[in-house]
Amino acid sequence: MVTITLVTFNGMHWLPGCVASVRSQELADFELLVLDNASSDGTVAWLREQAAAEPRLRVRESSDNLGFAAGQNRLIAAARGEFVLMLNQDIVLDDGFLRAAVTAFEGRPDVAAVQGRLRRLGPDGERTDVLDSTGLEMHRDRRVVARSQGEVEDARHLAGGPVWGADGPAPVYRREALLDAREPRTGGGWEILDEAFFMYKEDVDIAWRLRNLGWTAWYEPGALAWHARGAERRSGRTIPDLIRADRMIPRWIKAISWRNHQLMQVKNDTLGGCLRDLPWILRRELLSLGFMMFVDPRRLRVVPDLLRLSPDAMRKRRYLRKQIARRRPGRIGSSARGDSDRYHPG
Repeated sequence: MVTITLVTFNGMHWLPGCVASVRSQELADFELLVLDNASSDGTVAWLREQAAAEPRLRVRESSDNLGFAAGQNRLIAAARGEFVLMLNQDIVLDDGFLRAAVTAFEGRPDVAAVQGRLRRLGPDGERTDVLDSTGLEMHRDRRVVARSQGEVEDARHLAGGPVWGADGPAPVYRREALLDAREPRTGGGWEILDEAFFMYKEDVDIAWRLRNLGWTAWYEPGALAWHARGAERRSGRTIPDLIRADRMIPRWIKAISWRNHQLMQVKNDTLGGCLRDLPWILRRELLSLGFMMFVDPRRLRVVPDLLRLSPDAMRKRRYLRKQIARRRPGRIGSSARGDSDRYHPG
């Protein structure tokens, strides 16, 4: 069985297409768990109607906006499937998505996550052949981009293979791997996505954590979907490209993304990797800080928040390092298999 976890927030523009694409899957052995984060656009009433007609759909309602990470964690805790598809509300799945994704796990016991071939979904729901993502890749400066984003699809994108990590809109995880990568929640209990992040970069954090524990990720082009990406990870190489991309993203998203990126590095990077790639990392961090100070100083308001959350990030780091140290070489989850110091594009 596949458990599909969907966190909604004022998503009525996208939800009818998203849920319809789930219900039309060729692989019918799934459950759809939805948590609504205090929507005010009629989402809850619509979901209740859908649940009344679809026994595989169960809806939970939150009176407060818990954030994407916490909402997903609550759904994962109730999951019964061997695999978990963490679905964004602005995704439309091809009918064969689930079948192709689940098949990609077969014969690959070290694969924790399957990345599908994501194309862009237009604002009015048009399905394009422009790629949105074929997975995450991390550069030596720790910049993370969505692989192939903005490229017109061709034969190069139809070959499956290893990838650094699965991108957030529609990653399919082995539930066993998610449980293996869990970390202690502040205040007690466990979490899989880091709830301190609230939203943004939680997909990169879990991908990095899984790699550190020795798991791998796989790109499966047969798992096709369309995504209406809002805040994009642009893959521009030049400073003018990055500035233009930066201007297109709302300031609050840029601020929380920067904060979460720093927390993610605190949690997951290694001393050896940092020392090896220090020139690239320093260049990126200095450029980033300089840009914020002189172009967008209001983004620096998240610095106190970063300082407040850093001790907890260090506590989670220590826990992860202990887990890695306990692993025996040669088994799933062994740090020897993951080579956590290897941060080049996958």
